[in-house]
Amino acid sequence: MEGLWPDDVLPEFGLRALDFETRCRDVAMRVLSCFADKLGFDSDFFTRAHDPQSMHYQSTLRMLHYFALPEDAEPDPNVWRAGAHTDFDCLTLLFQRDGQGGLQVCPGKEAEAQEWTPVVPSADAITCNMLMRWSDDRLPSNFHRVKSPGPGEDRGARYSIAFFAQADRDVVIEGPDGRYPPLTAEQYIQQRIAANFAG
Repeated sequence: MEGLWPDDVLPEFGLRALDFETRCRDVAMRVLSCFADKLGFDSDFFTRAHDPQSMHYQSTLRMLHYFALPEDAEPDPNVWRAGAHTDFDCLTLLFQRDGQGGLQVCPGKEAEAQEWTPVVPSADAITCNMLMRWSDDRLPSNFHRVKSPGPGEDRGARYSIAFFAQADRDVVIEGPDGRYPPLTAEQYIQQRIAANFAG
């Protein structure tokens, strides 16, 4: 990011963003340590797998902006601000603003029936999406999407921030029960990206 921060327009933006990313990582590691024991790992297992000092570190903080829709626009109900997907990372922390809805989840048995549940945005809550492969599917990553505003819904811009705790590229992902063959975090992400563009 050298030379890319908009500090001339937003003084100290880079420092604040990096500080927020560090705090997100700390929260993510505390959450993951709660699951480590139940999965048969030691409490610092995930902290070691997400080492910000490693040259293989790949966790990401992403600032998301969905543009406002004009009041006279008639959006196609089949067009989404973000289409249905599952995340590839170990843990996602999502921060939303009050009143800026649109996020929907389709967990578990609802996935087959395509029953989407809105996630009410709140500045006081962090929405989490959990690790799947490392838990041998005991903690599934839910399908989610961001729908376009419908009739009578707020058409303003939508802002959110996502922190994706992605294991370092060289870390081997292997669940406690061996349901899946071991592979590195880099291989796993490449596999998931390739699957998105298959066919």
